[in-house]
Amino acid sequence: MANADIVRTFLHHWDESEIDSAFALMSEDIVYKNTGYPDAVGHDAVRKTLAALIDGSTPMTSVIHAVAENADGVVMTERTDTLHHPKGAISFPVMGAFDVAGGLITGWRDYFDASIFKAG
Repeated sequence: MANADIVRTFLHHWDESEIDSAFALMSEDIVYKNTGYPDAVGHDAVRKTLAALIDGSTPMTSVIHAVAENADGVVMTERTDTLHHPKGAISFPVMGAFDVAGGLITGWRDYFDASIFKAG
């Protein structure tokens, strides 16, 4: 499977709330860098970081607008992510970079305006 296909599948698992399947595509020592939040290393830290946004009852969907892949295993995505909270959906543009090696995502960096989540 091409690295871009791995990332597309990974994001599709989030769309379907298939959290365990998404984590199965991440290396155990994944490094997740999410704009405005501390880095998370490893599955447990990534789960904790995402728990505030995606808790199993708050589905997330991604619309991928563009994907680029290089020979070093980096996959760039331009997408719109939407969190479907009970009080209403929140959509926001995201630029994502994924490092893929050996069929697993080893690094995940998302860049977006985090102020929408920190507003009081």
